[in-house]
Amino acid sequence: MRSLFVTSSIGCALTFLQAHPALAAGPTGPEPAAEASASSPSSDVQLGEVIVTASRREVSIRKTPTAVSAYTGAALEEAHVTSLTDLTAISPNIQIGAFANAANVTIRGIGNTQLTASGSDPGVAVNADGVYLGQSGLVISSFLDVNRVEILRGPQGTLFGRNATGGAINVVPNTPTSDLHYGGDLTLGGDPALVRSSGFVSGPLTADGRFQGRLAVHQNYNKGYSKNLLPGGPQGLDGTEAYGARVQLQWQPNSTIKSRLLVEYHKQDDAGQAQYFIGTPDPSIPLPGPLQGQPTGDMDNRTTYATQGVREVSSFTTNLVTDVALGASNLRALLSYNRNRVYTDIADGTPANFYDPQFGHNAQQYFAEALFTSPANRPLTYVLGANYYSEHSFQYIRVPISTFPMPVAQGGVLRTRSHAVFGQATYEFFDGFKVFAGARYTKDRKSTDEYGVYNPLQTLSQARSWNRLTYEAGLSYDLSSTVTGFVKYAKGYKGGGFAVGSLAPAFAPETNTNLEAGLKGAWLDGRLQANLSAFHMKYKDLQVNQIVGLGSQVTNAARATIDGVEVETVLRPAENFRLDLSGAWLDARFDEFMTEDSSRPSLGLLSLAGNRLPMAPKYNASVGAYLDLPVSTGVVTLGARYDWKSRIYFSEFNIPVSSQAAIGKLNLSLRYEDSRRPWYVNLFATNVTDISIRSNVIVYSAVLGSPAMAVLEPGRQVGVTLGYKY
Repeated sequence: MRSLFVTSSIGCALTFLQAHPALAAGPTGPEPAAEASASSPSSDVQLGEVIVTASRREVSIRKTPTAVSAYTGAALEEAHVTSLTDLTAISPNIQIGAFANAANVTIRGIGNTQLTASGSDPGVAVNADGVYLGQSGLVISSFLDVNRVEILRGPQGTLFGRNATGGAINVVPNTPTSDLHYGGDLTLGGDPALVRSSGFVSGPLTADGRFQGRLAVHQNYNKGYSKNLLPGGPQGLDGTEAYGARVQLQWQPNSTIKSRLLVEYHKQDDAGQAQYFIGTPDPSIPLPGPLQGQPTGDMDNRTTYATQGVREVSSFTTNLVTDVALGASNLRALLSYNRNRVYTDIADGTPANFYDPQFGHNAQQYFAEALFTSPANRPLTYVLGANYYSEHSFQYIRVPISTFPMPVAQGGVLRTRSHAVFGQATYEFFDGFKVFAGARYTKDRKSTDEYGVYNPLQTLSQARSWNRLTYEAGLSYDLSSTVTGFVKYAKGYKGGGFAVGSLAPAFAPETNTNLEAGLKGAWLDGRLQANLSAFHMKYKDLQVNQIVGLGSQVTNAARATIDGVEVETVLRPAENFRLDLSGAWLDARFDEFMTEDSSRPSLGLLSLAGNRLPMAPKYNASVGAYLDLPVSTGVVTLGARYDWKSRIYFSEFNIPVSSQAAIGKLNLSLRYEDSRRPWYVNLFATNVTDISIRSNVIVYSAVLGSPAMAVLEPGRQVGVTLGYKY
């Protein structure tokens, strides 16, 4: 009934607007250029649109028949968004939680809650420069010279691969330019100390302009939001020390061929996350002897005890992208190599050093894709493609425990191979009415050589293969020159695999279906932009990551149902005033799931039917207000944004200790842009009230005494950014 209601709601809205075209009327004429932003100031009252590649070709966001949020580099800069994590507050139904060596990105409650052992693929496909990243945490920490970021919600299995059951995120960098451009920014802050800078230069390298280049660099230092009360312990917890660079060379010998080489390197070396011991899931469970009577710090004041604190991350990437124009069609070939390394050593939040988790993960991936796009100005348009993905990874987890004679350890080697062919076509039967359909065939193979030191040492080698056909179909209709509605049905697929080191059999693939309706467009003569979507998703064999005994493994939950509604609006009632409003309602629950809680083994087998999925708050909302005040030399913009989320659970058991209660966060900004010279100053304060917000909580098994450990989102940051772009 819920799914029928939300889908019918959009249907009624489409019918009403079609019957009242005056209400849906807006500006006519050509669409704005790609540089225009729905989230950036405009010289007139009307709002611009963003060009996205969600359909694997450049199309206006209004013409893209899927739920997608898009943010240009200028809009990110204005909103002081410096990482993908910052976008979770303003984009509906996306959450990011990090722990140790892993980042968990979820959309509509679907992602990857695997926090330690490798082997389980993410449920949200993260792509950078068109390359699928098996280790999605590589793009979480910072945005370097970004052109735009696209967040696609719902299964994108046809065009974006096997691991997009929850959605996809595309990070698109700026590329070399035919004219000289350069710029940079410097951010200084306090509470805690902050020094962040970036710069770029782009332009022709030869007199004829056929050879172009672009260099971008960045560094980021944050002293740390959490204080370690243990004398001699690591300092700078929840801080950052990172730097990186990207070099691009582009060769365009004629109007037919364009080839671009990208080389990128990032390095992070700091104390990593602070961990807070916050109790046990049941007060009747006694604490382990070493923890009894120990101080545990204070989350509200962000003070903890840490005997260890190390985070080392490095990543090297090289991409080669070649486009060949075949008349009005285009053929793209992409080759990519990535090598990354992650090592973390975190403390248990007490002076006792009861246990000391150490995580290491090294991986190499190769990615290749061929993509053909037909001419865009014909009734029939289509995209055909094939890709290959290969990853070889080695992971180790070592946990010394003070009461155990030897450390607990698990790890091993995982090899992944994936091949796919896909295609999607759209036919416009008459002006504004389009029908589209697509399919993808994927074949996966994984093999592992793993070990587990659970006294005694155990080893296991195993391999499995899977294949699936995914598809989607739907229609879209232009209700007016500025309003488009769509309905679609899509199927997604997430590959099976092994939880390396668990010595468990392979877990099965995860599949889902999604029925969705949406409405996108501009009203009130372009003053209002609104994107609405309603959806009903059914999951089978949903992969859930669990701590079992001393290790972690992946369990296939029986079934889950997810219903929801998402709204994003931008309103400019006057030339100098803009309101950004977004929100979502999400009902994400298990239909069937029988399992045990290793932190509460006395409860036996539990039925989790009706429990909410992890990382899936029922409600979230964001309200931003921006006032432009013209001055003699430029424009001053006053900005305020309040982001709120209802209670969020971090585990499938929905226990209070592993959750974050409903909470909101306030950000303020004051920005000056000079109208005579291309420079700006931005004063900002994020998390103004310095609220401590849990970004993740892990409850370990009863073997360790069932301790619950929390990590926090960033605290208050106050600073100023000075930037210049030519």
